[in-house]
Amino acid sequence: MLRALACALALTSAFSAPAFASGLKAVQTADLVKTIIDADGAEIVTFEPATDVEPGEQVRYSLQYVNEGAEPAQAVSLVMPVPAEMILVEGSVKGGASAVTYSTDAGETFASRDEITVSDGEIERTARAEDITHIKWAFATPIAPAESGSISFVATLK
Repeated sequence: MLRALACALALTSAFSAPAFASGLKAVQTADLVKTIIDADGAEIVTFEPATDVEPGEQVRYSLQYVNEGAEPAQAVSLVMPVPAEMILVEGSVKGGASAVTYSTDAGETFASRDEITVSDGEIERTARAEDITHIKWAFATPIAPAESGSISFVATLK
């Protein structure tokens, strides 16, 4: 149980941004994903702080950012690791006006989801969700002063 909690909260301060985006401030959260069915049979997804996570449960990792500087933040890239005890949920990555790329080698190299591969011995194959170690959001336009937004992904505890 303690291991599950530690994995769920592993990202509370782990992200990177370029040094020249010095006015950019960010807060990262880890929320347990809860899905309930209402009286009409519709699914309602809610989020609560991830204080107790069991294997098979999903956690949404979010990063809310704001440019508190007086100048636009140029060429911003934000990177979040996928904790080792988690598996990325395909299709869950969200983010503003940015290009998203993925890494399978601890953030050394990045490629689009359909182009990222790994080697299984001598065989090269398309990376599976459990191979993804980092996600990178590269913003095509500057983040203006006082502009804010968020990026996120969902992962399942192994």
